[in-house]
Amino acid sequence: GEPCKHQGESGVCRPYSKCKRGNRITVCSYSATEAIVCCPQSQQLDNPGGFSIATPLSSLNRGGSERISEKKCNEYKELTTDSVAISALTLNPTLVKIDVPKCDMVVKLIVGGNVTKPGEFPHMAAIGWRRPNGDYSFDCGGSLISEYFVLTAAHCYAETDDGVLPSIVRLGDQSLVRQDDGAEPEDYDILRFIVHPEFKWSAGKYNDLALIQLTERVIFTNFIRPACLYQSEALNVRTAIATGFGLTEDFGTKSDELRKVALNIYSNDLCAERYRSNRHIRQGIRNTQMCVGDLAGGKDTCQGDSGGPLQVTQQENQCMFFIVGVTSFGQVCGSATPAIYTKVSQYLDWIESVVWE
Repeated sequence: GEPCKHQGESGVCRPYSKCKRGNRITVCSYSATEAIVCCPQSQQLDNPGGFSIATPLSSLNRGGSERISEKKCNEYKELTTDSVAISALTLNPTLVKIDVPKCDMVVKLIVGGNVTKPGEFPHMAAIGWRRPNGDYSFDCGGSLISEYFVLTAAHCYAETDDGVLPSIVRLGDQSLVRQDDGAEPEDYDILRFIVHPEFKWSAGKYNDLALIQLTERVIFTNFIRPACLYQSEALNVRTAIATGFGLTEDFGTKSDELRKVALNIYSNDLCAERYRSNRHIRQGIRNTQMCVGDLAGGKDTCQGDSGGPLQVTQQENQCMFFIVGVTSFGQVCGSATPAIYTKVSQYLDWIESVVWE
């Protein structure tokens, strides 16, 4: 979906099977199944249906102009790859530069989930409350989305009963207790906790979104890197991955390891029926929310996962994550009733106005 040039002609990066064969090709990158090549308009075999992550609805509606969050995303993408030059073994080879992902491909396997590998989700944040003994209790999650900001849920603003506010954000960790897990975590102090202006406890968990501003600039590493914001209002995916350090079962024990789980995205009508009498959403499910879970039961997010990311990747670069939702609330963890997530694409204007003002 990214623009490119092939022998001086403008084109777009597409799978090799979707472009007419020529004598020469210009490689953009590689997917798990085939090369992604620069395909001029005259050589494209079809018009792909729907909107991809690379051609978000918001941009098309704005006459092709990029949002600031899209521009920043393209900058962050460069952190996920190394440039490698390749050439054919001929007398007059053409040197081609390709970008090779710097991470292992994500295995789409938290309730019913799997433990992650160090650095697998480098945008994952653990939000910590300082205890009287000097330790921290990590009771919410979040997503690093820029050099200074973490995206989370508004109801994490005062998660404890005594009203004490969180004080740190831990980035780049795999185990919250072990030091030999192979991760390289860093703690950052919180400067401001900015709750969405339309979030109100008395009105239920609508607009359950917040931004955390850190006191200092985050240093990016192989273990710490921002995620992108999913741009399109129309989701072209049916599953997404949730991550968190929360309970592994309802009323169970907390996970010290970061876990991941693949969940299904359902129609909001399904959740509207199942949450009809829920006090958190007396006005029904809105288009600013998502219905996500597993109707078979056993796979879910749980207490302590609030504010954490619901994310997807691109086929061409599975090192880069796009946040589609933020964990908000649910019923019994691991039940057949999906949980409710805040839909990120509905809040891009507000996020951008705070993060990149």
